[in-house]
Amino acid sequence: MYCPTDFHMVQSGSMYKQNWDLELLYKNENDPEIEKDLKCIEKVCDKFERKYKKSNFIKTPESLTQALDDINDVIKKLKSNKPLIYFSLRSDTNSNDKVAIARMTQYEQRITVATNKLTFFDLAIAKIPKSSQKKYLQHKALQKYSYMLKHIFDESQYNLTEQEEQLKSLLSQTSYTMWVDAQEKLLTQQSIIHKGKTLTLSQVMGRISDVGRIERQELSKKLNKKLKSVSYFAGAEVNAVYNYKKIMDERRGYKNPYSATVLRYEHDEKTVEALVSIVTKYFKISHRFYKLHARLLKQKKLTMADRSAQIGNINEKFTFPRSINIVRETFLNIGERYVNIFDTFLKNGQIDVFPKKGKKSGAYCCGANELPTFLLLNHADNIHSVGTLAHEMGHAIHAELSRKQPLWYRGHTIVTAEVASTFFEQAVLDSIQNKLSKKEKIIFLHNKLLNDISTIFRQVACFNFELDLHKQIRSKGQISASDIAMCMQKHLKSYVGSAIDVIQDDGYYFVTWSHIRAFFYVYSYAFGQLVSRVLYENWKKDNTYIKKVEQFLSAGKSKSPYEIFKSIGIDTSNPKFFEDGLKSIEQDIKYLEKLSHSV
Repeated sequence: MYCPTDFHMVQSGSMYKQNWDLELLYKNENDPEIEKDLKCIEKVCDKFERKYKKSNFIKTPESLTQALDDINDVIKKLKSNKPLIYFSLRSDTNSNDKVAIARMTQYEQRITVATNKLTFFDLAIAKIPKSSQKKYLQHKALQKYSYMLKHIFDESQYNLTEQEEQLKSLLSQTSYTMWVDAQEKLLTQQSIIHKGKTLTLSQVMGRISDVGRIERQELSKKLNKKLKSVSYFAGAEVNAVYNYKKIMDERRGYKNPYSATVLRYEHDEKTVEALVSIVTKYFKISHRFYKLHARLLKQKKLTMADRSAQIGNINEKFTFPRSINIVRETFLNIGERYVNIFDTFLKNGQIDVFPKKGKKSGAYCCGANELPTFLLLNHADNIHSVGTLAHEMGHAIHAELSRKQPLWYRGHTIVTAEVASTFFEQAVLDSIQNKLSKKEKIIFLHNKLLNDISTIFRQVACFNFELDLHKQIRSKGQISASDIAMCMQKHLKSYVGSAIDVIQDDGYYFVTWSHIRAFFYVYSYAFGQLVSRVLYENWKKDNTYIKKVEQFLSAGKSKSPYEIFKSIGIDTSNPKFFEDGLKSIEQDIKYLEKLSHSV
C-alpha cells in the first residue's frame, strides 16, 4: 500500500504519488471511523424504515416530496458504502490482502441487511397507478425529482416483492460476487516465465503488441496455455453467474438477456439493437482494416497474437512523468479546470500507477458521490498507457463535474461515461500525433485505427458472443469451458475476417475478459466511441463547442442519455448516426492505405 515517502518528481516540477493514498478514506483497517460509519448506515436505514414503511407517503405529491427529501438525506449519510469501497480498493492492489477480502465479505453482508430496509421505498413509489403518474411527474414540488420518478415508473413492471428483492440482494453476493471475485483473484496469482523473468498476466497482455513477431507468438502461446489451464474454474464461474442471471431475468420478466442492462443504463432497446445490427453489418470495415494490417506487417496471414501488433516504433518511452506532461498540456488546451482536476488527483494519491503481482489487471475509475475518486492503472511506458491515463481521467472529470447536480443525480450512466473517457483520450492521442514525423504518423494512425476497431467492432462481436452464450446456457443448462472457447472463437472470426487465423485456443481469452461478467456492458464502448467522435470533431472545428461538452459532462444522471445528447444537438435514436460514424472510420482506413503506399 501507499508509503509516505513514495513521491516522484515530474518534469513540470510538481510532485505526485504513484500509489493510492487510501488514508483519504480511512487511516487503516483499525480506524474507528469504519465502525462509526457502519453504525451510521444501520441507524439511518432503521430510522427511515420505522418512519415511512407503514405510512402512506405516496398519497399526495406533497407527502412524496417530503419522503424523497428525507431519503436523499439518508443516502448522503450512507456515504456511498465507504467501508466497502476502502477494502475493495485495498484488495484490487493486493489480492493477498486477507484482511481486506474478509472485511469485504463481512461488511457487504452487514450493509446489505441494513440497506434492505429501504427496499420498500422504490417499490411503493412504483405502485402509484399509471392514471396518476402524469399528475405526480408534472407537480411543481416534484419537478426536481421528475426524471428519477419516471425511471422508477419505467422499471416497475420488472419489480419483485419486497421479500424477494431483499433475498436477491443477499444472495447476489454468494451467487455472483464471490464467483467473479474468486476468478479475478485466481488470475492475479498466475504468472508466466519468459526469458528468465516472471511476468504477471497483465504484464504479458500489455507486452504482446510491443514485441517482435517471434516473441509475440511465443508469449501468446504461453498466455493461451495458461488461460486454458485455469479455464476449468472460469467455465464453472461463467455457468454459475449466467444461470443466476437467467433465473433473475425469468422471475422479473425481462424479454431479452440484455434487457436489464439496457434499462439500468437508462437506454432503450431499439437504439442498442440498431447499434449492434449496424456494426455487425459493417464488419466488412474491420475485415478491410485487418487486411491492411497484415500488409503493413508484411504477412500474408496473421494470428490473433498479431491482432494488436505495432507496425513500427514511435521512438522515446512514454514514461509516467512524460505521460503526465502530455496529458497536462492537452487538458490545459481544452480548459484550465481539467488540468486542475488532474493535478489534484496526482498530488492527493488518487492514481495507482504501476503493475505488480497481486494487483488487478487493466484500468478503471472508481468514484461515488462525495467520496474521492480513484484511478487504477497498469502503466507500461508505451503510447497505449498514455491513452489509458487520459481515458480514465475522462471518467474522473465526468465524475467531478457531475457533483454540480443534486445528490440523487450525481454520477452518470455507463453509456455516457464512455463518451467522456474517449473524448479526452482522443484529444491526448491527437496532441501526440501532431508532433510526429510522417513515418511515425503512419504508425500512429494505424494504432489509432486499431483502437477504433477494437472499441467498436470487437466490443460488438463480444456483445454477439455474450448473447450467444446466454442462449446456449439457457437452453442447455450448462456448457463446458471448451464449448465457451469455441463460441468465442466463432465470434472473434466474425469481426476479424479472413486476414487473421483464429484457433480454438484463442477462445480461452474468455477466462480473462472481465466484461462478459458485467452482462452486455461492452456495447457502451461502441456507443461511446461513436458519440465522442462527433463531440471531438465538433470541438476541433470550433473550440467554443467545449461549452456543449461541459453541458454534457455536468448533466450527471439528470436526464436519459438520449435527452442529454439531444440537448447538445446529437440524435442517437437515428440509426444513420451510427452508420455515418462507421463510414468515417472507413475513410480513415482508406487514407491510411493511401498514405502507407506513399512511403
